[in-house]
Amino acid sequence: MPAYFSARLTYANGIAAQGVEVRVFDRDEPGHTDDDLTLSPGFTDDLGRFQVTYDPARAQDHRLVTRTVPANPPFDWTPVQRDFLEPDPEDDFQPYLRFTYTFAGEVCTGTAPLKPRQTVFQLPEVLAKPFFPTRHGFHFVNRFSGLFLPFSLPFFPDLGNPSAIYGLCGGMSAAALDFFLVNRVVPQTSEVPPNGTPLQRYLYKRQLDSFGRLGEVILRFIEWMGLPPDSPQGLFKRTLEEFEKIRTRLNRFTPVPLGLVYVLWNETREIWQNHQVLATGYTRDPQNRLQIRLYDPNYPLRDDVRIEAERVPVGQGQFGLICRQWIGDSPKTLHGFFAMPYQPVIPPEELS
Repeated sequence: MPAYFSARLTYANGIAAQGVEVRVFDRDEPGHTDDDLTLSPGFTDDLGRFQVTYDPARAQDHRLVTRTVPANPPFDWTPVQRDFLEPDPEDDFQPYLRFTYTFAGEVCTGTAPLKPRQTVFQLPEVLAKPFFPTRHGFHFVNRFSGLFLPFSLPFFPDLGNPSAIYGLCGGMSAAALDFFLVNRVVPQTSEVPPNGTPLQRYLYKRQLDSFGRLGEVILRFIEWMGLPPDSPQGLFKRTLEEFEKIRTRLNRFTPVPLGLVYVLWNETREIWQNHQVLATGYTRDPQNRLQIRLYDPNYPLRDDVRIEAERVPVGQGQFGLICRQWIGDSPKTLHGFFAMPYQPVIPPEELS
């Protein structure tokens, strides 16, 4: 009886793998050819999705068994030895997926165990696909009308009151990465989507996702706003630690959402004055100074937004990163940054 298996396939840096042939095999003992169970191979689409049809019954191996049986019953009961082809009871069912694809001009194959509940598989290669804000970012500015929360906030001393204009910087950063990873173009509108439209609802949901479970990211902003900048466990030190975490991801062409700490507690209690962006890559000059390229939803269609940072001593033999954001030639105060939680989501088709 035919069986069906569906999943998604990506490269090692999360970008959807397109045009990959997928077949199902059963692994045999060394020295034996694996059984091809495929009835209809799968081919990944633009989102990396595939469905393969296979027959598990093809996996049963057989062995030649010699038995003593009557020569020709009921006429001749003389014992004779004859060979029979029987199912091998020691044959284990070990299905796996085989991927066949072209990478860097060469035909490659990869395998992965077929696990019924696994929904995403990865190839070992990294697809070198840089993110450019002018090409992959949204075309409208991060400025939405109304209140972010659909209910009134109680008054807290020194906290201030949110304005009637709100931002979805975390949602826009995550959504731009969502579109990028599945090789889809973001909606080309230059107008801020009105409240209640499919795009605004999607960005709003991704904004809530960016806060993490139980608002852990908001708590992290609060914590970082209270840290001293240049102590051995302060903002600069932690920012350097965060950069070391994201550096390997950026090296693999995997953009990383960042939380930017713009203000400290001794300046304001307004947490929402901080910001979220998407780090898309970095360079390091001979003096070990960093330039981290950004997609900043506050500055759409610009490839010249960046963080410049350099190592500085912070005491007790420790080092940190002192940094500043630049929008073209204009500097902006930045106390530190950290990696935001991110789980990819396939954008709804209605947004295209």
